[in-house]
Amino acid sequence: MSSTIGRPAFRRQPHLLDDSGSVGVWITQPAGMLVQLLQETVATAEVARFISVTAYQKLVSVMRPRERAFFIYDMGHMVRHESEARVILTQWGLNVRDKIEHIVVRPPPEMNKLGRMGIQTIAAAMSLVGVPFDIVEDVEPFLLERNLKPRFMAA
Repeated sequence: MSSTIGRPAFRRQPHLLDDSGSVGVWITQPAGMLVQLLQETVATAEVARFISVTAYQKLVSVMRPRERAFFIYDMGHMVRHESEARVILTQWGLNVRDKIEHIVVRPPPEMNKLGRMGIQTIAAAMSLVGVPFDIVEDVEPFLLERNLKPRFMAA
């Protein structure tokens, strides 16, 4: 695996794609999900619901009781986000915090100061409830450090 910047995080196809084909989700082993924007994408409420409902249900279906998961978001292709999407994802994160081992977010490299402040606000909220949250320039080192790989799943 080389840097994930500008290419899919894993060689195999995502386990899930949203209807637009813009958002790919890999369910990982150890337990986790990697959400990666595969092309320029606006983070809408619909995208947030795809992540927090569809992808999360797929992850939970393979987790053991009391197991905690890694949540990795490669948002490098995000061109902008709707505030409703941020609210949905933040509230969902707070609601499922007991199932979260660690959150890692790669924002778009050219994200403006206000956008970065928004991510830092979310990071602070999650940290206050005991959830480790890192903002990174590339998700690959975290994937390698935690030995996160796509899970083999029956179709």
